[in-house]
Amino acid sequence: MKKVWFVIWFLNSIVSVHGQVAEKLRQLGMENIQVVSSPEKTFVSFENTVFRSTYRGVGEGIRAALTGMNGGDLELVVLDNQVPQLHISISDSLISGYRTGAISLKEIFQHMRISTDSRMAMERLKESGEIENRSAGKVDIIVYPELFLENNKLYRLFSYYFNLSPAVELGLWKGGLLTAQVAIPASTNMTGQYGKIRPGIITLSQESYFASSWWARVLVGNLTNNRFGFHAETRWRSKDGRFEARGQLGATSQSIVTNKDDGWYISNEFRYNGALRGSMFVPRYNLRFDLQAARYIFSDYGIRGDMTRYFGECAIGFYGMLSTDGRMNAGFSFAVPLPGSKWSKNRGIRIRQADYFDMEYSMISGGKYFEENRGQGYRTRPDDNRSSHYFQPDYVRYFLVQDEMNK
Repeated sequence: MKKVWFVIWFLNSIVSVHGQVAEKLRQLGMENIQVVSSPEKTFVSFENTVFRSTYRGVGEGIRAALTGMNGGDLELVVLDNQVPQLHISISDSLISGYRTGAISLKEIFQHMRISTDSRMAMERLKESGEIENRSAGKVDIIVYPELFLENNKLYRLFSYYFNLSPAVELGLWKGGLLTAQVAIPASTNMTGQYGKIRPGIITLSQESYFASSWWARVLVGNLTNNRFGFHAETRWRSKDGRFEARGQLGATSQSIVTNKDDGWYISNEFRYNGALRGSMFVPRYNLRFDLQAARYIFSDYGIRGDMTRYFGECAIGFYGMLSTDGRMNAGFSFAVPLPGSKWSKNRGIRIRQADYFDMEYSMISGGKYFEENRGQGYRTRPDDNRSSHYFQPDYVRYFLVQDEMNK
């Protein structure tokens, strides 16, 4: 009889932890929640679609999971579009100290283990077939501001346009995303398509986590810089996230809204581009270095180096480019947060503004470099910048600790 009561108590405790952790995350608005519990470990996965910042989303998810824990280690997987990005491990001793008040949340952030390798945790989470608060089928309508500046004309200081470019983003399945954007001109001194309502990024994409610290992404559709076609990339990250290698291939044709009445024109002449890039993150200074060798859209070759500094959610960077025939270019980029750090997503459709305003400016955009279309690439998603979807472990830990210290 005692064995029966022990089994009942054991099962009740597991169900209790599962329900409490899942409910705490659901109350926050987190999505794609999975929980697998045992007395020794609780495995949890969730996706932050509420908080603008990646590291704040991680911090709030950890806080919620800790309040639902009764004992054992916590193994937590952070998802992005249902694809694993980070694995966080917090020991039972840290959790016990936090629950008694002997250890602060800042100390939890300082001592937790954080890695890009979530393969083993995901294997355990497969034991739970139930995914709570799924993101699939929910629609985001996001308004992206777009500012373009270029000083390649002798008769004016700058050519510019400013667009309000709403995009419909629909999660389809694990790693699948449909994006449909339209560019609506608000102000411009440029002619032609720039004064017209025109297609923005319209793509169907699929991202996969297929091995330890390896990801791949493929997509097809309309891209920036008047390109339409196919793009594929794969990336490897070291377990501490300080080193990354990425390869990219693209086959695209011209996509443009013409001055004539024929509207949206897509060429059947494809051009091929590719790139190899290596990245390094230096935690002491929150600096990221990127070095890329590429074949660009119009068949020119070159190398590009970037240096980006992170100030919380802000990212400011400088870059330099050198083509194989010795032509040079340089510029800067930035991504800054827009107002509104938290967005509820309780219904099937959510309308909101973009999380960040970003821009890349070319300092040398005139002369032959501009006329020969050198160094031309494209973007594959409306929120493609150095702050969005940035899951670097040292970056996440550092700014979580800083946030706690500033409270």
